[in-house]
Amino acid sequence: MAGRFSHYYQGYLKICMTGSSPERFFNLCSGRDIEIWDTICKRDNYEFYITVKGFKKAKALVRKAGVRLRIIKKLGLPFFLYRNRKRKLSFAGFLAFFLFLYSMSMFIWDIEIYGNSRYSRDTLMDYLESQDITYGISTGSISCEQLEWAIRTEFPEITWVSAQVSGTRLLVRIKENEVLSSIPVKDTSPCDIVAEKSGTITRMIVRQGTPLVKLGDEVEEGQVLISGVIKITDDSENIAAVHLVHADGDICARTTASFEKTYSKWRKIEAYTGAKKSGIFLKAFCYSTDLLFPLIQIPEFGETVSHPWKYTRDVVQLKLFDNYYLPFYWGMITGREYEIYERPYTEEEKEQLKEEVNSQFLEKLKEKGVQIIGNNVRIQESGVDFSIFCDAVTEELIGTEKPLTSEVPDISPVPFT
Repeated sequence: MAGRFSHYYQGYLKICMTGSSPERFFNLCSGRDIEIWDTICKRDNYEFYITVKGFKKAKALVRKAGVRLRIIKKLGLPFFLYRNRKRKLSFAGFLAFFLFLYSMSMFIWDIEIYGNSRYSRDTLMDYLESQDITYGISTGSISCEQLEWAIRTEFPEITWVSAQVSGTRLLVRIKENEVLSSIPVKDTSPCDIVAEKSGTITRMIVRQGTPLVKLGDEVEEGQVLISGVIKITDDSENIAAVHLVHADGDICARTTASFEKTYSKWRKIEAYTGAKKSGIFLKAFCYSTDLLFPLIQIPEFGETVSHPWKYTRDVVQLKLFDNYYLPFYWGMITGREYEIYERPYTEEEKEQLKEEVNSQFLEKLKEKGVQIIGNNVRIQESGVDFSIFCDAVTEELIGTEKPLTSEVPDISPVPFT
């Protein structure tokens, strides 16, 4: 490898040799340490490579060996510079290009975050920006150790952070805690369990407190289900003592849930006219531009009619290698013209809409952990619109903790231990 670089740096020649004693010429060159390589023997000549200095020494051996040397090609840096001696601007541009790439390699042009699920990318990027770490920051001004410590301090649920500058990219890998970082303090203050909504009691588990309802009872929203007052009676059924406790239990009831959504009978339709536009999106640093072909208006009834357009961009960031990104973006822009008109919903579209609304309604109930027992959905027409009504019979936990509201007997209460 070093020999090839030396040949290119000093310059070398490709030679065609003819004559009666080529073997003697090679022997003479070997005796005088003249380097010859890549020799090819053809029918009536030899082709080989020789250095410029070696060619000058070999001139004195040509007559002794009875051969003739003809230069086929001049290779190497000296000949390249001589051939392009008048192209100074090209060399200046070539040099400026590499200087520009070198200067760009000193800044961050891409930030990637891996391993986040609890914290969104936007949240983490906002925090990085608050720490003055943004696109275009100098790579030398980033302390990866300090950044790792700052992220762990700001986000307690992140247990491991690795920050690395690779090329023009900042790579941040994190690992979030999958268990609770601390055990919540158990609330022991006296309270009642009350109903969040109306329903019929179907299941009860009372762990602490006095139940005030039983299976099959109809309860109303706000009604006390488990009291935090425990009354202790003597043999004569007289209240001897009162304990105030933190009521605890699971009260499950059959409830109903409803949802209503109204639509206009007239539906807006976006129909593409078939007209298209295309162009190029260019962005350098924070400056961007759209290059589109001119729009040709089609006159209708003597007037120019303009319809709205929808545009999509397919943007790509320029990079030279996997970790060498540059602050340049480009992409194709596609525009499609469309017009808006209104028409009534068809019966098939109404049925499809009804199924979609009902599906979303049931999905939201399931997200709350509600068990669905029955479901009914219907469409009700009116003058200018129609409504979709969704009803569901569900079974769910309806108890929630509230400050103690139960009546306390006029006896000094004793905290329960």
